Amino acid sequence: MSRILIIEDDPYVLRFYARLFALGKYEVDMAGSGKEGLEKAKESKPDLILCDIMMPEMDGFVVLKELKGDPKTKDCEVIMLTNLSDTESYKKAIELGANGYLVKVNNPPEKLIEEIEKHIHG
Repeated sequence: MSRILIIEDDPYVLRFYARLFALGKYEVDMAGSGKEGLEKAKESKPDLILCDIMMPEMDGFVVLKELKGDPKTKDCEVIMLTNLSDTESYKKAIELGANGYLVKVNNPPEKLIEEIEKHIHG
C-alpha cells in the first residue's frame, strides 16, 4: 500500500485530505507543522508528500528545501498543495524540487485523487 504524508497546519483541511486519500486505499500520515512533517518524512519515507506553503514557523518552501537536501528524503515525490496561485510561488516551488503544484481552491477532490494516482502509479 502506498504511503502519503500530508503536511498542513489547518486541522480541518488536514482531516479532510486524510479522509479523502484514505478512501483511495492509501496509508495516510498527517503532520500539523513543517517541523513535524520533516520528522515524519525521515521516519516513514512516504511515497508522496503533500505540503502546504503558508504555515507558521516553517513555511512549505523551507520544508521542501530541507526534504530535497536530505539524503533520506531527497527522492520523495513532493506536491505543493496551497492556495497561492501566483506565478512566483509556482516557479519557486519547482526550482526547489517540487514534483507538482496544485492550488486547493482550483482542484476538486476528484482532481486531487487523479493527481495523486499519477504521481504514485506513474
